[in-house]
Amino acid sequence: MAAGGPHKGRLASKLASGPNHTGDGCMHFIEGIIIAAMAAGAGKYYADDRGWPWLIPVGLVVAVLIVVGTIALVRSEGKDKRRAQAGRPRAAEIIATARYCSTCEGVFFPRGVPFAGVLAPEQFRHYVWTEAGYGDQLDPEAKAAEPPLKVVP
Repeated sequence: MAAGGPHKGRLASKLASGPNHTGDGCMHFIEGIIIAAMAAGAGKYYADDRGWPWLIPVGLVVAVLIVVGTIALVRSEGKDKRRAQAGRPRAAEIIATARYCSTCEGVFFPRGVPFAGVLAPEQFRHYVWTEAGYGDQLDPEAKAAEPPLKVVP
Protein backbone atom coordinates (compact mmCIF):
# COMPACT_ATOMS: atom_id res chain seq x y z
CA MET A 1 0.00 0.00 0.00
CA ALA A 2 2.65 2.45 -1.08
CA ALA A 3 1.74 6.05 -1.57
CA GLY A 4 3.59 8.59 -3.65
CA GLY A 5 3.30 11.98 -5.23
CA PRO A 6 3.03 15.46 -3.80
CA HIS A 7 0.55 14.46 -1.07
CA LYS A 8 2.68 11.61 0.29
CA GLY A 9 3.16 13.04 3.80
CA ARG A 10 -0.49 13.92 4.31
CA LEU A 11 -1.62 10.59 2.87
CA ALA A 12 0.80 8.64 5.05
CA SER A 13 -0.69 10.26 8.15
CA LYS A 14 -4.22 9.44 6.95
CA LEU A 15 -3.30 5.78 6.40
CA ALA A 16 -1.17 5.44 9.56
CA SER A 17 -1.51 2.00 11.11
CA GLY A 18 -1.35 3.40 14.63
CA PRO A 19 -0.73 6.48 16.71
CA ASN A 20 2.78 7.87 16.65
CA HIS A 21 3.93 7.72 20.27
CA THR A 22 7.52 8.78 20.58
CA GLY A 23 9.56 9.22 23.72
CA ASP A 24 9.03 7.67 27.09
CA GLY A 25 7.44 10.55 29.00
CA CYS A 26 10.72 11.56 30.59
CA MET A 27 10.75 14.96 28.89
CA HIS A 28 7.19 15.71 30.04
CA PHE A 29 8.15 14.77 33.59
CA ILE A 30 11.20 17.06 33.51
CA GLU A 31 9.10 19.90 32.09
CA GLY A 32 6.50 19.41 34.82
CA ILE A 33 9.11 19.47 37.57
CA ILE A 34 10.64 22.66 36.15
CA ILE A 35 7.24 24.37 35.95
CA ALA A 36 6.40 23.23 39.51
CA ALA A 37 9.72 24.62 40.76
CA MET A 38 8.98 27.91 39.00
CA ALA A 39 5.53 28.08 40.65
CA ALA A 40 7.02 27.46 44.10
CA GLY A 41 9.80 29.96 43.42
CA ALA A 42 7.32 32.58 42.23
CA GLY A 43 5.28 32.15 45.41
CA LYS A 44 8.40 32.66 47.54
CA TYR A 45 9.64 35.59 45.44
CA TYR A 46 6.37 37.52 45.52
CA ALA A 47 5.81 36.71 49.20
CA ASP A 48 9.17 38.36 49.99
CA ASP A 49 8.82 41.15 47.40
CA ARG A 50 5.31 42.28 48.30
CA GLY A 51 5.24 41.26 51.94
CA TRP A 52 2.46 38.71 51.46
CA PRO A 53 3.57 35.63 53.39
CA TRP A 54 0.44 33.68 52.38
CA LEU A 55 1.84 33.39 48.83
CA ILE A 56 4.43 30.81 49.97
CA PRO A 57 1.85 28.08 50.74
CA VAL A 58 -0.12 29.04 47.61
CA GLY A 59 3.01 28.55 45.49
CA LEU A 60 3.67 25.18 47.15
CA VAL A 61 0.09 23.99 46.61
CA VAL A 62 0.26 25.01 42.95
CA ALA A 63 3.60 23.20 42.61
CA VAL A 64 2.17 20.00 44.11
CA LEU A 65 -0.86 20.18 41.79
CA ILE A 66 1.43 20.59 38.78
CA VAL A 67 3.51 17.56 39.82
CA VAL A 68 0.37 15.44 40.33
CA GLY A 69 -0.98 16.53 36.92
CA THR A 70 2.35 15.78 35.28
CA ILE A 71 2.47 12.28 36.75
CA ALA A 72 -1.11 11.62 35.58
CA LEU A 73 -0.22 12.83 32.06
CA VAL A 74 2.92 10.67 31.85
CA ARG A 75 1.02 7.58 33.06
CA SER A 76 -1.79 8.17 30.57
CA GLU A 77 0.67 8.57 27.69
CA GLY A 78 2.45 5.37 28.73
CA LYS A 79 -0.85 3.47 28.80
CA ASP A 80 -1.79 4.73 25.33
CA LYS A 81 1.65 3.81 24.00
CA ARG A 82 1.42 0.26 25.39
CA ARG A 83 -2.07 -0.21 23.87
CA ALA A 84 -0.81 1.00 20.49
CA GLN A 85 2.16 -1.38 20.60
CA ALA A 86 -0.08 -4.30 21.56
CA GLY A 87 -2.44 -3.58 18.65
CA ARG A 88 0.22 -3.19 15.96
CA PRO A 89 0.20 -6.89 14.90
CA ARG A 90 -3.57 -6.79 14.33
CA ALA A 91 -3.24 -3.51 12.39
CA ALA A 92 -0.45 -4.98 10.25
CA GLU A 93 -2.63 -8.01 9.52
CA ILE A 94 -5.46 -5.79 8.25
CA ILE A 95 -3.16 -3.52 6.26
CA ALA A 96 -1.48 -6.50 4.57
CA THR A 97 -4.77 -7.43 2.88
CA ALA A 98 -5.64 -3.87 1.76
CA ARG A 99 -4.55 -1.95 -1.32
CA TYR A 100 -4.41 1.77 -1.97
CA CYS A 101 -5.80 3.15 -5.23
CA SER A 102 -4.06 6.41 -6.09
CA THR A 103 -6.56 7.18 -8.86
CA CYS A 104 -9.59 7.16 -6.58
CA GLU A 105 -7.53 8.05 -3.48
CA GLY A 106 -9.11 5.26 -1.49
CA VAL A 107 -8.37 1.90 0.04
CA PHE A 108 -9.99 -1.36 -0.97
CA PHE A 109 -9.78 -5.04 -0.13
CA PRO A 110 -9.23 -7.14 -3.31
CA ARG A 111 -11.30 -10.05 -2.01
CA GLY A 112 -14.10 -7.73 -0.88
CA VAL A 113 -13.76 -8.79 2.76
CA PRO A 114 -14.23 -7.11 5.25
CA PHE A 115 -15.51 -4.31 2.98
CA ALA A 116 -16.68 -4.32 -0.61
CA GLY A 117 -15.89 -1.11 -2.45
CA VAL A 118 -13.51 1.71 -1.73
CA LEU A 119 -12.95 3.31 1.68
CA ALA A 120 -11.77 6.87 2.15
CA PRO A 121 -8.39 7.01 3.91
CA GLU A 122 -10.07 8.31 7.09
CA GLN A 123 -12.59 5.45 7.03
CA PHE A 124 -9.78 2.95 6.57
CA ARG A 125 -7.79 4.42 9.45
CA HIS A 126 -10.94 4.42 11.62
CA TYR A 127 -11.44 0.73 10.87
CA VAL A 128 -7.79 -0.27 11.43
CA TRP A 129 -7.36 1.66 14.66
CA THR A 130 -10.67 0.45 16.09
CA GLU A 131 -9.92 -3.18 15.24
CA ALA A 132 -6.43 -2.84 16.73
CA GLY A 133 -7.83 -1.52 20.02
CA TYR A 134 -6.83 2.12 20.00
CA GLY A 135 -9.69 3.77 18.14
CA ASP A 136 -10.21 6.22 21.00
CA GLN A 137 -6.91 7.89 19.99
CA LEU A 138 -8.20 8.88 16.53
CA ASP A 139 -8.34 12.54 15.58
CA PRO A 140 -11.85 14.04 15.26
CA GLU A 141 -11.78 13.85 11.44
CA ALA A 142 -11.14 10.11 11.45
CA LYS A 143 -13.54 9.49 14.35
CA ALA A 144 -16.32 11.04 12.29
CA ALA A 145 -15.48 8.87 9.26
CA GLU A 146 -17.30 5.68 10.17
CA PRO A 147 -16.64 2.89 7.67
CA PRO A 148 -19.66 1.18 6.08
CA LEU A 149 -21.00 -2.07 7.47
CA LYS A 150 -18.75 -5.10 7.04
CA VAL A 151 -19.46 -7.70 4.41
CA VAL A 152 -20.27 -11.06 5.98
CA PRO A 153 -18.26 -13.77 4.15
